[in-house]
Amino acid sequence: MTTTSPRVEAVAAEEDEPAVEGAIETSFENGQWKNRIAGSSRAANAHDTKTDAVAKGREMARKRKVEHIVRNRDGKIGQRRDYDRESNGSR
Repeated sequence: MTTTSPRVEAVAAEEDEPAVEGAIETSFENGQWKNRIAGSSRAANAHDTKTDAVAKGREMARKRKVEHIVRNRDGKIGQRRDYDRESNGSR
């Protein structure tokens, strides 16, 4: 009998949570990698490569001091980073 630890389940549940309004989400949509401000219906920008989109999304999140969420092609969260917490803790 195989069991899953409670910590793994908590992380899995967290990955499916929607982004907090104002966070920057990088995701693949209609053949392009796009950055969207969570809560907005339109993409802020679009890129041909994930690398370019992630770099721009990171820059946007740092300037706004919000979380940056990077989704894989399948829509699942691949990375999360909160730039508000970093700026508050590093000064």
